[in-house]
Amino acid sequence: SSVLSAQEISAVQTSTQLFNSMTVKARSATREVIATYSVDDIFIELIIQLPSNYPLGSITVESGKRVGVAVQQWRNWMLQLSTYLTHQNGSIMEGLSLWKNNVDK
Repeated sequence: SSVLSAQEISAVQTSTQLFNSMTVKARSATREVIATYSVDDIFIELIIQLPSNYPLGSITVESGKRVGVAVQQWRNWMLQLSTYLTHQNGSIMEGLSLWKNNVDK
C-alpha cells in the first residue's frame, strides 16, 4: 500500500503535463496533492489525499479555497472527481485534468 501511494505521488511530482492557470504540488510525507487554479485574482484550491491503505481505502477530495463557485456546482465537480479516482482507476493527473476542464467551462 505504501509503495502504491509513493508511486502515485511520484507520478504527480515527475509529471510533465502542464496546465494553463493551474499549479499542482505533491507532498509525499502527507500523501496529498494540492491543485490551485487561478483566474485573475481568484484562486480555487483542491486537495486530494490518499489514505494509508491506498488503493483499498477511498481517496479523499477536499476543497481548500472556493471563491466564485456555486455550492451545488462545486459539489458536482467534487463528486465527479471522487468517482473518477475511486471507481474508475484514474490517475490523479487525469482526474485533475478532468476537474480543470470542468472549471474552465
